[in-house]
Amino acid sequence: MTQATTYTPPLTHPRERDSARSGARHGLRDVLGAEAWNRLPEAVRDRFADTAATATYAGAFEIVRASLLGRMFAWLGRLFGTPVAPRAGLNVEALVRVHPDAQGVAWDREYRWADGARHVVRSTKVVDEHGMLIEKLPARLCMPLDTFEDGGVLHFVSRGYYFDLGFGDLAPRLRLWLPRLLSPGVTHVEHIDLDHGWFRFTMTVTHPLLGEMFFQTGRFCACEELP
Repeated sequence: MTQATTYTPPLTHPRERDSARSGARHGLRDVLGAEAWNRLPEAVRDRFADTAATATYAGAFEIVRASLLGRMFAWLGRLFGTPVAPRAGLNVEALVRVHPDAQGVAWDREYRWADGARHVVRSTKVVDEHGMLIEKLPARLCMPLDTFEDGGVLHFVSRGYYFDLGFGDLAPRLRLWLPRLLSPGVTHVEHIDLDHGWFRFTMTVTHPLLGEMFFQTGRFCACEELP
């Protein structure tokens, strides 16, 4: 792996956040249920409140890891809008920008590599009409998520992948599901509160036959927008 530049800690005071302007629901309280929602730390409830807010978090991924096949998936994914970081490294500086859009709440992760290159991975969390949380990735790739709390940690676990081929009123629910063995595997994301404004983001993608495809973990804190 390539050693990244030395990580500079972010500012620890949050920027002023704007209330969501769209009518889309973030809705994690409804997705989780009141009891599970109330077991989450207050800071986590604030980050995933029903009324989405704009915020920027700065920090670093201590580990960005991918298997050889995972890197092949990632580079192929660049043809469809970079659904996963196409490189690996240690102590990779990063920004996470959260903002409402027309569908739900967008989470943009910007990886700042040691050689100056940058990659942005974009996804949008959407609560559908059935109360299911859907992660929408580039190229209309969608990932339904089981969402739950365990020990104060917020978990997101994928339930498969499909391409949304719906077109207006003609075919609003047309979906092309990826076969399980041809997908990258089960994606499991953990959002762990670390107190004092910090949280840990950990993502593991595990193929049912080939094992770990991707692993990332890093610490982030709300900050003023950085260049």
